[in-house]
Amino acid sequence: MQRICDKLQSGHWIYLYDDDVPVLLPCLYSRYTHITGFSVVYKKKRVETTGSFEFLFEEVEIGDSVQYERGQQLGLFLEWVEEYDHRSVTLAWHSAIPAELINEYINEYLIVKLQKSEVVVNKALNSLRSYFNWLAFFFDANYKKLFIFSEYKALARANNKSNVIVKYLLPATRELLYRHTDSLLEEVVLRNGGELGCRTSENAGFYLDNFEADGKIRDGLKSLFNKLRESPEEEYKYHLPSFDAKYGSARTLYISRNHLLLMERYYTTERPESDSNHLLVSNSRNHTKGEAISKRYGSATFSKILKKLLKVMSENKLAYSGYQTLDRANVYHHLRHSFGTDIFHEQCVKAKKNYESITTESRVFIETARRLGHKVDGKNAGQTTKIYIHACGQREALLRDVANEQR
Repeated sequence: MQRICDKLQSGHWIYLYDDDVPVLLPCLYSRYTHITGFSVVYKKKRVETTGSFEFLFEEVEIGDSVQYERGQQLGLFLEWVEEYDHRSVTLAWHSAIPAELINEYINEYLIVKLQKSEVVVNKALNSLRSYFNWLAFFFDANYKKLFIFSEYKALARANNKSNVIVKYLLPATRELLYRHTDSLLEEVVLRNGGELGCRTSENAGFYLDNFEADGKIRDGLKSLFNKLRESPEEEYKYHLPSFDAKYGSARTLYISRNHLLLMERYYTTERPESDSNHLLVSNSRNHTKGEAISKRYGSATFSKILKKLLKVMSENKLAYSGYQTLDRANVYHHLRHSFGTDIFHEQCVKAKKNYESITTESRVFIETARRLGHKVDGKNAGQTTKIYIHACGQREALLRDVANEQR
């Protein structure tokens, strides 16, 4: 895809497929903003006669610089769509992408992965709201609710700082978080991130009965629970199916014996009665009880436990003086990032390689990518290596700091 700000002819942004055919709707949107100077917003208004509220679209005036910014941010989003590795997400059908995926771009991609500042993220958010509101207003498309997740707001603000937040959480720090959970469900979900490298959305990928996925019948967790007694091992393989894994990248999870025992304990003692085949189900008292936990459950739980732990640590500074300093901007994804860093470091030790010498062709890189479900080809594949080379440096520095504190 190409995006060009055509100041000489049309005076606005244009978007082209690689064969120079226009991506029609974005081009029409840019034409609309340029010619009219308007943007479409979604507003709540009070009806004076009834006292109730109504929601409606309204055109508001925007200046030249905002028009340029809206077009630029839309183009960046379209490039992300083009790179998104899933057959149901394509540039040609970008207007039909569900709000869930657009919010993933805003939160997981811009805030967590690219570490964009709050200012930049708000520009992207306002631009995408304007574009999808325009589609709803003029083409009767479904309204899409786009927003920054509450648990990511602190991280977006932290990204404004010159000192970027440390995303690596030491094993002892992760254990502290697990220890302060309020239920087995919360502990399993947090450990899935820190010990298995699961994304928050992938917590819905754990099934009790055997299931069919990716061309085979796969062992469900009940089968693994039986193996705990029939053939005790240090770890057990579980197939995370492509329909629950991000980008459709199925992968093998290596569940430790202790973690599998925790899952079984949750299943037998805490899990509410449910017809669902998902291991992890909501225990809420509302209509969702017994249904699979939401894709954001991991993020929301981490945010809650982090606030609780920060309060405990601030009130007992002497007792926690030897621990890593946490930041209220830490998020669930940092558990996965920490898991990936540990895998990368272990592979470097096993291969007797210095982490700074690792390349995209290295077995260390390929194995780390496999364990995390990352692509090992494509133009952005090398970014994975760079992330974990830097993270290994952070890991060593944190271990030194903690060791010095404990002397």
